[in-house]
Amino acid sequence: MTDSSVPTVPGYQVSRMALADADDWATFALLPEMLRLTSSTAASVVDLRAMIERTLSDDANAPRLFALREPGSGLLVASFGFHTVSALNKTAEVTYSVRPEYWGRGLATAMCQAAVGWAFEVRGWVRVQATTLEAHAASQRVLAKCGFELEGRLRNFRLVRGEPSDYLIYSRVPDASVAGLSSTA
Repeated sequence: MTDSSVPTVPGYQVSRMALADADDWATFALLPEMLRLTSSTAASVVDLRAMIERTLSDDANAPRLFALREPGSGLLVASFGFHTVSALNKTAEVTYSVRPEYWGRGLATAMCQAAVGWAFEVRGWVRVQATTLEAHAASQRVLAKCGFELEGRLRNFRLVRGEPSDYLIYSRVPDASVAGLSSTA
């Protein structure tokens, strides 16, 4: 499935993440404060390039990754998208990360809302889920603002720095409130 559409986040430029973005993405994605509350195993620009490469496939099950930039400077300030995509089940897991100096500006919420709208309206997915470490209260607040419902605890769900860790799982399914979410450019 070739899909060139991207979600819209007001006040920012959104594009598909490209291999050329890996160095800029690494300036914040590999920071200890970014990795602390995730299960990401990325440790280098090479790892990020491999992640981006997987998203460039036209396979319907391929992850999707978007770059969010300041419109004037073009600075990459955040990334968002989906992994664990199932074309068969029309489901995916949302992901987002924001450059630390942009924390507290509502970007994660705006990206999550835009991603969910795009998932339902453009991709026709019937479920978007999200998982967070129990300690990641900020991400849990983002999900609540975006209409996700807590479904439960996943025990020893992912390894975090080599240790089995519990995660909370949230989901969002299409409903009447989707009309207020931004979808595509």
